[in-house]
Amino acid sequence: MFKTKMLLLLSLLLIVPIEVVIAENAAPSATELLAKADEYRNFKGESYTFEVKLTSKEPGQEDKIFLLKAEILNPHTFLIIYADPISERGKALLMDQNNLWFHSPTSSKPIRITPQQRLLGEASNGDVASTDFSGEYEPSYLKQETVDNIPCHVLELAAKPDTLATYNKLKLWIRVDNARPYKAEFYAVSGKLLKTAYYTRYEKLAGTGKEQLMSIEIVNPLSADKKTVMEYANFAATELPISRFNTSALDKLR
Repeated sequence: MFKTKMLLLLSLLLIVPIEVVIAENAAPSATELLAKADEYRNFKGESYTFEVKLTSKEPGQEDKIFLLKAEILNPHTFLIIYADPISERGKALLMDQNNLWFHSPTSSKPIRITPQQRLLGEASNGDVASTDFSGEYEPSYLKQETVDNIPCHVLELAAKPDTLATYNKLKLWIRVDNARPYKAEFYAVSGKLLKTAYYTRYEKLAGTGKEQLMSIEIVNPLSADKKTVMEYANFAATELPISRFNTSALDKLR
């Protein structure tokens, strides 16, 4: 009897460490990781505004620069207003749930467009407007990988049906130590790599201490010299009237 009890106790002691190892090696929750990464890109649950400067760089050409002002009511309702250069003023992008509209002072009415259309250089409409991967993509955990000596979780994001996701699929590298987005690869339906983005700068916002993504570099996969830099500024949580976010209000923008 004593020998049987000892064997049983020894078996339990051997089983517990195995279970602990399995738990420790289990893949992290892709949904939770993506939600943490998105916190650096938006103000969850709040409406807010910011400015973004786009600089398109190509060999042998002068830099092209756009300045845009963004008003975000929620992840599916936002307004992007062209502020500079002067030739672009009066233009705007409006996302109203599952519709994306382009407004120009020279058009009699807004035109429905897609997030994939190029805005400037390597940046598409969706690159500028999207601040919430969680709402547009279903994540799955791929692996842990070290990139540039930085341990990262690697997620694959697949576009959710009935959303205006800009890309069919993307891979996102998220830092293990702080869940910051570090790098992303964006793919077409065919599987072709369209562009690579590097999330290069973060800052704590004055007054709130919230850490915010402030700069993204988007690189052409066929030519590293062709890239577009997106620099964010003047983030502010603020109340926004819902009346601004409909096509009938676009003619009154300022």
